[in-house]
Parts: sequence; C-alpha cells; structure tokens
Amino acid sequence: MRFTLAPIAGFVATAFATVDTTQPCSQQPAGYGPVPSPNTDVAFAQYAPFAATANAAVAPALYQRTFVNLNGSVAADSSNVYMGFYELQSYNAASCTALCDKTSGCVGTNLYYERDPSLNPAAACPNPAAITVIKCALWGSPVTAAQATNQGQYRANFHVVIAGSNGNMKLPAQACSAISQAWNGASWTFPTGYVNWNNWMSMMPTSTKAATTSTPAAYPSGGAYGGWSW
Repeated sequence: MRFTLAPIAGFVATAFATVDTTQPCSQQPAGYGPVPSPNTDVAFAQYAPFAATANAAVAPALYQRTFVNLNGSVAADSSNVYMGFYELQSYNAASCTALCDKTSGCVGTNLYYERDPSLNPAAACPNPAAITVIKCALWGSPVTAAQATNQGQYRANFHVVIAGSNGNMKLPAQACSAISQAWNGASWTFPTGYVNWNNWMSMMPTSTKAATTSTPAAYPSGGAYGGWSW
C-alpha cells in the first residue's frame, strides 16, 4: 500500500493533464531527498549525508529506536503486518511516527532513503537517472534489524538501493494499547518469532525494560492476522 499525493493510484497530476506513470519511460513523481554525485548506486549506498542524518535521528517520545542506518528496509512476509508507506518531504522520524499514531494497529515504523528511477524503466530507458525518495513504512508488528533484509532490486538495468534505514517501535505499553484498540479490546499474542512478552522485551535496551513493568492481558486463541493472533 502506497500513500502519495496522486489523485489516482499510478497517476500523478500535472498542470496540463493526468499522466499515467505506469507507461514505459513515463516520468515518475519527483523525490524530495538529495541526489548523490555521481548519481550511481554505489555512491547512493555510501552517501555520507544519508548516514549522518540517520545516525542523528532520535526516537520520538514513546518510541524506541530498534536499528539505525542500515542499507536494507524491513521486508514484508507472513510473520509481520505491513501497513503501507508514505513518501515524506524530509527525513523526519517524528513525522513518520505521527503517521503511525494515526493508523489503527500500527506499532512501528521504518524510515529510509530509496534510490528510485526518474522514468519508469523499459527497453527504451533501461537505466534512467535516479531520484531519492524518502519513505516511511508502517508496521503492525515488531520492527527489528533482523527483518531489514530488503536491500533493493533491479528494475530493468536500474538498481533500486536503500540507505539510512532506521527502525522505531512503540514502547511495549503503547504497542499493547494500539493493538487492543485496533481489535476493539480483544486480547492478543505476539507474531511468529516473538512467542511471548519476554521474547519481545528481549530486543529492548535495558533502560526500556527497566521502565516497563506491565504485561499484556491473557492471550486466548481465536483468530489470526498477519502473524498476530487473538
């Protein structure tokens, strides 16, 4: 799921007409991030300003930073709950987590720079010039470095690359509340790979664990969604 300013999915509004961005070599919406020079995949992956911005980004209130400055974004699979992404105008952790707070069931975010093509790659334009898109992905399940395995892909000859990837997750009490509210107060358990409360807490820094004394309600079985069950 992608959230943009486009009025119709796959299209972008211009001053003259609505352009289909899915057509071969069609112009893609401009990104808001800086473009390294030289404009190559290697330069993007090693671009120092991306790393500096990611390393300087602190976790917003009631969130814990779970990983910082990776070259991979969290990959969706059957053990987690992907809730779509937004394209931001700046690399801002608070703006990203604010979107999570407004989304029912969201417990974590992945903020990163992505090297995307300026044209839709096709036979006539297999490796167009790159733009930099700043993405804020929302997750309804724990966000960890072990899940940040999406290191991009090729679209024709164009190399999509990830940089400055940071993970932020709600503190346990806030995560419990978000899930409970999303399911109208139903009790819940943790997804595959996070069998119980202690397992989820084990990935939290000591300072966070020391401040967390409450545990979720009992976990009766009864249903499942994207790795979560209640």
